[in-house]
Amino acid sequence: MSDFNLLATDATVFKLGTASADRTLSAAQSGVRRDSHSDADLEKASEQFESLLLNFMIREMRATVPESTLLPPSMTEEIFTGMLDEQIAGEMAQNGGIGISRMIFNQLKGGK
Repeated sequence: MSDFNLLATDATVFKLGTASADRTLSAAQSGVRRDSHSDADLEKASEQFESLLLNFMIREMRATVPESTLLPPSMTEEIFTGMLDEQIAGEMAQNGGIGISRMIFNQLKGGK
């Protein structure tokens, strides 16, 4: 896959993920006014947003590592690596991540 196509794909995936996270955060934030169980929703939305950012960061870090010339790259490997990065980012976000989800949660709750 050419670098341009890969970059365009990354940008599209990031935009779609960001839009999804924005909708989740907006829904959770509007739910604060109506629902007493909104803390869990805000927490989940914040973690999803941090997971998205961490996934993008991991992909960009992986792109800086030279590819092995032992075996030619395959579509299967790219799919697996993308899924692995997504899973790693999700686990990182659930276990504290880099603190972005906590900051987002506090901001949405009113700056506690």
